[in-house]
Amino acid sequence: MTDHQHNHDDLVNDLVCSAKTDREAFGRLFDQFYSPIFAYCSRRLVVRAMAEDVTSEVFLTVARNIPQFPGTTSVDFRRWLFRIATNEINANLRQSIRRRELLEAAVELGQINSLVSSSVLEVDWPVAWETVYRELHELSDREQELISLKFFVGLKHDQISEIMDMKTGAIRVAISRALSKLRDRLRLNQVHHSSPTTDGDRK
Repeated sequence: MTDHQHNHDDLVNDLVCSAKTDREAFGRLFDQFYSPIFAYCSRRLVVRAMAEDVTSEVFLTVARNIPQFPGTTSVDFRRWLFRIATNEINANLRQSIRRRELLEAAVELGQINSLVSSSVLEVDWPVAWETVYRELHELSDREQELISLKFFVGLKHDQISEIMDMKTGAIRVAISRALSKLRDRLRLNQVHHSSPTTDGDRK
């Protein structure tokens, strides 16, 4: 760890402790963590307005409960914050009407960003975001969380292990397996849609 990173962590640790009684310190914590939480919500929920609403709800929950928060470090706070965000996201996604709205939004987004496609999916054909979104949500909540934290938020394995209470090695294996399942589903989808129509199918 560099001196700069060490100093930054010390500063955030101080903010975590002060934010329990100091509104200004809480505001600085908000500034530190809003972007990664919003990025996480955006990738899981697709619709910007919905992601903004959920992100706001996350920080309102944190503001209400931080006086009783037992943690004292940035690691403690990040773990708590992302757990709250995950619970809020999953609660939204369990609503069938909400799922349909998000799928429609994914359709409107069209092709998935090429950078995400190459780094996450490792497939050599164009992938519609609608397809990725639908197949991603066929994975377990934990698998969705792992992929989102790693590739959409950009957290490192050790940071994800802090959030999910898993060893770093187990995180690496779990992400690899989740990605493999997602790619398999996408390949099956591609094969299904690229298969020639038989005479029987046309009748």
